[in-house]
Amino acid sequence: MSRLVILFVTFLTVLCENERVFLDFDPDAERSMSCRSDEFQCYVNWHDSVNVGGSVATLISPNNTDSNDFSSGLAALQQLVDEVYSDGRRMRAYGSKWSLSNVAYTNDVMMNSQGLTYCKVGIDDESHVTAAYKGIRNRLAIVQAGMMVRDVHQALKVKNLALSTTGAGDGQRFAGAISTGTHGSALHYGAMQEFVRALHIVIPGEHVLLQRSSDPVITDAFGEWMDGSRVIANDTLFDAAVVSFGSFGVIHALIIEAEPLYELKLQSKQFSYDLIKPVLESLDPSSLGFDGIYSDLPFHFEVAINPYNRNTNGCFVRLFEKVTLSDEEFQIQQESGLLDAYDPEEADLFEAVGQAFRPSMGLLPTAAMRKVVFGRGVQFALRKVFQTKSRTEQSKTKKPYEWFTFKGAHDPSTMSPVPGTAFEIGVPAERVVEAVELIFSIVDTNPLAAPVAIRFIKKSRATLAFTKFNLTASIEVSGPYDRVFFRSQIEIRNRIYEALATSGIPHTYHWGQGFPVNDVWIPSAFGEQLDTWKKTRAEFLGDSIETFSSDLLEDIGLYP
Repeated sequence: MSRLVILFVTFLTVLCENERVFLDFDPDAERSMSCRSDEFQCYVNWHDSVNVGGSVATLISPNNTDSNDFSSGLAALQQLVDEVYSDGRRMRAYGSKWSLSNVAYTNDVMMNSQGLTYCKVGIDDESHVTAAYKGIRNRLAIVQAGMMVRDVHQALKVKNLALSTTGAGDGQRFAGAISTGTHGSALHYGAMQEFVRALHIVIPGEHVLLQRSSDPVITDAFGEWMDGSRVIANDTLFDAAVVSFGSFGVIHALIIEAEPLYELKLQSKQFSYDLIKPVLESLDPSSLGFDGIYSDLPFHFEVAINPYNRNTNGCFVRLFEKVTLSDEEFQIQQESGLLDAYDPEEADLFEAVGQAFRPSMGLLPTAAMRKVVFGRGVQFALRKVFQTKSRTEQSKTKKPYEWFTFKGAHDPSTMSPVPGTAFEIGVPAERVVEAVELIFSIVDTNPLAAPVAIRFIKKSRATLAFTKFNLTASIEVSGPYDRVFFRSQIEIRNRIYEALATSGIPHTYHWGQGFPVNDVWIPSAFGEQLDTWKKTRAEFLGDSIETFSSDLLEDIGLYP
């Protein structure tokens, strides 16, 4: 079998490199097919995903004229929002284009936030913060929407500070990552929106600062300093807006709380599924034999499974223990220059999967052949990311921004190594095995070129956060998907969506990744929270609600 597969893949590779074959395009991709990533009037995401983006009537890129001041960028953004509203048009903002869904897309006006990169760590004036935050105002940061997560890391680390959590990479723009609910696996902390203390949002006629009334951080004096912004303290409004993917106005900046710089100690191993399943059921990792790990889960715990090798060491476990730095260690780092810019070499899971698969692999004629080839590709990718074979990395301690990064993410013009997509499901942690085995039951006979990755995240207060359960298990499936070679992959993903819908397993979907485009799953997932979100949005925006709506919001029942 293996020699036959190799010969067949070689044949297809040669054929497809020399001829345009199998041009049976996806009939639902007409909108995105009308665009190419090198065309100015198009929005195409970083992953070149099918059915994401399309033609755009107007593309605008407001910029700060002074990198040390936000006022010029804010003024340009206010003018843009007012004009869009006056003209009766719709608008959306985007940054690094990492979204795998159309939450950041409209075919009308799109604003590129990459020129809004003001960042200030520490609030100098005591009168700008409430009494509860005076003692830690040096840990508050004002971050404009266009700052890349990587750049926020750089700004914080020179102050011996760090973000409490991030996603697996650092190429996203800050506002986009937070407003879609991006997360890591900090199961005792939560997703990125949890460190946001205030949102600075531009709407027609004004700009406002939103914060929780139960946890006020900034004062009216801060609002005056921020070019006369009105401060609103309201829990319901803040919780609805913080994860709203651009639907409450254009986010200009965020006020976040960082924490003292820390390090993470890596351990990773490979197992068979019969050893991992009871751990996923009990969340007790003591049986896995990691040094110093007993019945409690560490700071970060994740599992990625190769569905086709799961019974032969195809389950990869990576955990990080949080290491607090002493004052002496902080001083040593400052004096030795260890806080200089870092140059990552690793790949993230999406990039590693892209490196593992060639287009011709998607055209293998039988499920048995695809299982063999996909299994090898996924195993290669997981070994690369989890570094289970690297003795030098085991028990190594690094800063969080040194672990959760990859070289290909930092140039905003860099495209994904292979056209691809992903979806990410959120389920109650106690139902994770049931959900994972449902996926296995489908891909065992209809192979999907993707691993199944599992992380755990604390519940969020955000109204439409996909991490809504007391402890959410996220199940991410990412891999190649184009209109020719891997076009069958979307059919398999749809089967998974349909199976979940009828399974009785409570579930949500990550807003920044693929999800079913219908108006059924969101009411089922969020219930009264959906009504609260829509009512809060309507009351806040009034007659400007149309400005920040989109076709997607209509299709999934979030508007009107």
